[in-house]
Amino acid sequence: VLLSALLISPCCKKSVDQAASERSDARAAVVQPEHVGRQACIECHRNQYDLFVGSDHDLAMDEATESTVLGDFEDATFTQHAVTSRFFTREGRFFVNTEGPGGEMRDFEVKYVFGVRPLQQYLIEFPGGAFQCLPLCWDTRPTEEGGQRWFHIYDQERIAPDDILFWTRITQRWNYMCAECHSTRLRKDYDRFKARYDTTWSEIDVSCEACHGPGSEHVRWAEAADRGQRIETSGYLGLALRLKEVDGGTWVFRDTEKGTAERSVPRQAQTVVETCARCHARRTNIHQEYVHGRSFMDTHWPSVLEEQLYYPDGQIYEEVYVYGSFLQSKMYMAGVSCRDCHEPHSGRVFAQGNA
Repeated sequence: VLLSALLISPCCKKSVDQAASERSDARAAVVQPEHVGRQACIECHRNQYDLFVGSDHDLAMDEATESTVLGDFEDATFTQHAVTSRFFTREGRFFVNTEGPGGEMRDFEVKYVFGVRPLQQYLIEFPGGAFQCLPLCWDTRPTEEGGQRWFHIYDQERIAPDDILFWTRITQRWNYMCAECHSTRLRKDYDRFKARYDTTWSEIDVSCEACHGPGSEHVRWAEAADRGQRIETSGYLGLALRLKEVDGGTWVFRDTEKGTAERSVPRQAQTVVETCARCHARRTNIHQEYVHGRSFMDTHWPSVLEEQLYYPDGQIYEEVYVYGSFLQSKMYMAGVSCRDCHEPHSGRVFAQGNA
């Protein structure tokens, strides 16, 4: 390398420097898309927004208010293992008196609600920016289905305050365990030197940009199009990734005796499945900075088929979500993707049962 540097003439060196500068300018010219929030999407995508409102994604997390808290906080009580917890309100805020660190009974304020179907959990703020998941959950199912009641998430198992699974310990910490998939553009931001979190999000729930990626460039393209202008953007129409499949595939019945449809062309991309997998897989993060459009495996390490996670035939056994089982299914091998069965914005299935 040193010899090559010595042999470069001043003229050649100027060309090398100029080329490097031009590459640097080109990189600087690439606009990095930013998150703009759902309000920027509604005007052009009203139908999709209306489907999204009230969905599990829309209700994934929220501040604790009279309209979002579904549990009974009218001085209700729940007793298990000789611990009686009380749920009540004070000046419009929601509290629970329950067993805390060291077994001491204390009042804890509920700051956020977490999830909505078939249960709702509650987040309690602790020092250092940590939020803990209360183990006492509200069963949101109708009464006739056994719901509308308080229950303990560990059922009859006694979890003592010195147990790593106790609700105030790290295994029940929202920032560490579950935050990533309930909010949009979540950043855990843990400072190991100060032992504290500064966790942030762009939107509190799972909104448009959680799946579609940051939308500023797409909005810029759309506004220019409205003015009759054409502008250069990164990606297709300024989108961080394109979720619409462009291979022209459809489902057709080629073999009437077979009785099931086949894809007209092989599926060309895994974009939709991998976008959903980011949250709908039992996995470990290997990199915090997820980049929309890149392979799921670049940033996540999914759990493999093993006991206590899957049944022997590959079906979900415990809290494994669906990605791992889906990859083992005949549907996936035939080219089925998530949105063949689920309307992507509402999350509802197109047909019930085995239809």
